[in-house]
Amino acid sequence: MMKNTYRLNTFLAVVAGLVFLGYLAEQAFAPAAILPPLDLMLISAISLVALVLERYSGPRTEERNWLAVLVLSVVTFALLPLAAGLLTGQALLRFALVGCAAFLVLTFLFTAICDRLASGTASKIAPLLSAGILFLAVQGCSSLFL
Repeated sequence: MMKNTYRLNTFLAVVAGLVFLGYLAEQAFAPAAILPPLDLMLISAISLVALVLERYSGPRTEERNWLAVLVLSVVTFALLPLAAGLLTGQALLRFALVGCAAFLVLTFLFTAICDRLASGTASKIAPLLSAGILFLAVQGCSSLFL
C-alpha cells in the first residue's frame, strides 16, 4: 500500500515523466516538428491530472504534508526536464520555481474545492469538474503573467 503522504507526489512524477518522455520521443522521431512550449499551461495540466488521479485513487487518511509537497514538486519539475534534455541553466530554474508555485496553489485550491464538494451527490464528478474549472481559470489568468 502506498503511503498517503507521498501519493500525490508519486502521481505528479509519473504524469510529468510521461509528458517529458513524449517530448523526448517527439524530438527523437520528428525533429522538425514544432513542440508546444514548456509554460504555465503545461505545468497546470500536469498538476491537475496528478491531482485528479490522486483524488480517485482512494481517500486521504492523513493531512497533507505541505513541506513534502513543496520540496518534491521542485525536485520533479527540476530533474525530469533536465533528464529529458529539454531545459538547462536559468530556464530550468525558472521552470522549476514556476512549476512548484503553480503546483502548490493548484493543490491548495483543488483540495479546498473537492473537500467542500465531498458530501453530496456531486462528490463522484467533483474532481473532474474542479480540475476543468481550475484549468480554465489558469488559462484566463495566464495572460496576466506574461
